[in-house]
Amino acid sequence: MARKREDEDHENADRWMVSYADFLTLLFAFFTTMYALSSVNENKYRAVSESLTTAFNQPRAGAEAPIIGGTTPEDLVTIAFKKTFSRDFRSVQTALRGLEKDNKVSISMEKRGVVVSLSERIVFESGNADIMPQAKAIIGDIAVVLRGMPNHVRIEGHTDNVPISTPRFPSNWELSSARALSILKHLVDVHGLNPGKLSATGYGEFRPFAPNLTADGRAKNRRVDIVILNRDGSFDEPG
Repeated sequence: MARKREDEDHENADRWMVSYADFLTLLFAFFTTMYALSSVNENKYRAVSESLTTAFNQPRAGAEAPIIGGTTPEDLVTIAFKKTFSRDFRSVQTALRGLEKDNKVSISMEKRGVVVSLSERIVFESGNADIMPQAKAIIGDIAVVLRGMPNHVRIEGHTDNVPISTPRFPSNWELSSARALSILKHLVDVHGLNPGKLSATGYGEFRPFAPNLTADGRAKNRRVDIVILNRDGSFDEPG
């Protein structure tokens, strides 16, 4: 009996090493992160953010990484980092807080930059690329933000997968492109933004944010994204 008791005591006494090793690992990660952030460098912020995002979003063995809005978790930036370290995200979110609160825009952050999304129902009539009068004030608020930033901006038009065929828009390609170009021209002609920092493109139905299986999903896909691209020129494509 004494021998058995000694074995149990020895086994229990060694258990603290597992917790201690975990603690050392976390401590090492913490100080490594703090050291990386000790220099005010946007590229370093981005590298640390991406590393932590990857580390904490690794899929379990045998599972595929989920895709969210055409973007894998590795492309997204953690909420804590985007709130704390991204000046672009914070400035855009602060300036457009009212629009975001009223669900007139949604603001997110990806590796390529800050994305301000405008739903079709806010800006365009169905099957049309002319900006509705009530949307022009919203675009004006966005223009104020863009004017104060040095970033290049890409305007991306998106549709659902319901086919369109009209004399003006033979396909969703034309419709999405025309909508993006319509907003670009409005920003330049009305608000005086530098056309050299703007571009427009149409993706049709091929970059969906949500599955096109329901009316709600299709509504989310009918949008225009105003992408405030990263300043370092690493304009990564989503997905």
